[in-house]
Amino acid sequence: MTLKSLFLGSAAAFVAASGAQAADPVVVIEPTPANYVEVCDVFGAGYFYIPGTETCLNIGGYVRFQVDADDSNWGVLSRGHLGVTAKSDTELGVLTADIEINANAYSDGTNEVVLDNVYLGLGGFQAGYFDTYWDEDLVGEVDQLSGNTKISEMRYAFVGNGFVAGLALDALEPGMVNVYDDQNTDMNKLGVAGRVGFSAGGASAKLDAAYDTYNEEASFRVLSSFALGPGALELAALYNTGANAYAQTWDINSSYYGYTEWAVAAGYQLDVTDKLRITPQVQYSQLKTDNDIGLGDDPDLWNGGVYFEYELVHNFWAKLNVQYTDYNDDLSDAGASDWSGYFRLQRDF
Repeated sequence: MTLKSLFLGSAAAFVAASGAQAADPVVVIEPTPANYVEVCDVFGAGYFYIPGTETCLNIGGYVRFQVDADDSNWGVLSRGHLGVTAKSDTELGVLTADIEINANAYSDGTNEVVLDNVYLGLGGFQAGYFDTYWDEDLVGEVDQLSGNTKISEMRYAFVGNGFVAGLALDALEPGMVNVYDDQNTDMNKLGVAGRVGFSAGGASAKLDAAYDTYNEEASFRVLSSFALGPGALELAALYNTGANAYAQTWDINSSYYGYTEWAVAAGYQLDVTDKLRITPQVQYSQLKTDNDIGLGDDPDLWNGGVYFEYELVHNFWAKLNVQYTDYNDDLSDAGASDWSGYFRLQRDF
């Protein structure tokens, strides 16, 4: 065999092999896109999974600009509120952790950063520093139906089929229970609070009760709501057996604090349009005082007002609250202000 024959044979074999390889499909492996944020819809809108975990996280808050005024002065508050909530399903129920912070700046040049809420929860159990049942009020801004509302607390609540029942133990600080000057304590005291309630259709009712072990006095109130026409009617009644950490107290003069013995309140939230709400509200309060301060009778007061809310664009609100208090003559002599209110701009996110 000559060299020419070997060369031609090798060339033919190479061409045949090349043709066979060219006929095979070329597979290009696309890179898998990185999934940085995965929506978690288990606990409602706004949650996403923390990468690599089964924990769902929600980040929200608001920015607020507010002008407060009464008939003697006015001032400006600017606030940033940031809240972070983590939730995950467990065999014992939903495991929750919540942190909420307020950063406040005032027109007098002062500012502060405060912890608004911080708590953990598992199923119906919750423990931490947070808004108690007594923080809940009627629609509007006029009613004054409680004393201390943000307390370090352990609570267990059952919620289901429109029914709620809860029992809480509260750590009452000395400043919460020293409502009279002749009482002194330098240690925390225990408070016991509870709620039962139901909701069905457009109606709901709640009964709150609390007992201050230091003052050995109790507070009771009822909150109710009814769908009525283009809005909701809300009613409330309150009774305190004596001054205590859960009762609304009043600075009658420089040496004594009276308290609200009983009160009734009503408010109606009128949904004028999808963007505009108007809420008139009124409350009557009977106060209890010490006759040693020279008042002939226990004073009373009326207060009423109107709350306007308008959503300029989605999640951006303009709000105006105006209210007037008609004090008993004895209380008016103490120099209390009659007119008060605020104008607020707020962006929720």
